[in-house]
Amino acid sequence: MEIVGLRGAPQESLSALKEALKGVNLPEAVVTYVTDWQDQRDQARYAVYVREGRHQVLSLDAFGPRFGPQGVKALDALTRYLLEQGVNEFREAVVPPSRYAALFKLEEDELAKLLVAAANPADPSLYLDPTRRPEGLRR
Repeated sequence: MEIVGLRGAPQESLSALKEALKGVNLPEAVVTYVTDWQDQRDQARYAVYVREGRHQVLSLDAFGPRFGPQGVKALDALTRYLLEQGVNEFREAVVPPSRYAALFKLEEDELAKLLVAAANPADPSLYLDPTRRPEGLRR
């Protein structure tokens, strides 16, 4: 598993994740947004886990409102990029804060099992900037 990005650095992590996804067949990929709190979207932080075949890429947590306007912008840009690339399977994994702190230090197999087991289907519009969503998708 390739771990990319910098914690709390949205633009750098966005660039690193896009670079790491080159060569991945994104229409066949499963994208999982990983966070530590449920029902806290206005304050959420996200790491992003992408798996397709043998490819596994995990970004450090750098996306979402927890990282200010740049975090919201990067999460929106990433989600739009993934949709444009043909990704159609989006998931969200909520990992309890007590486990989230050590998430990125787990062994690769244990980490993959945890993320797959915790993931539930998610609507990608949840990760778009609310001010930029099409009228019909605003929540």
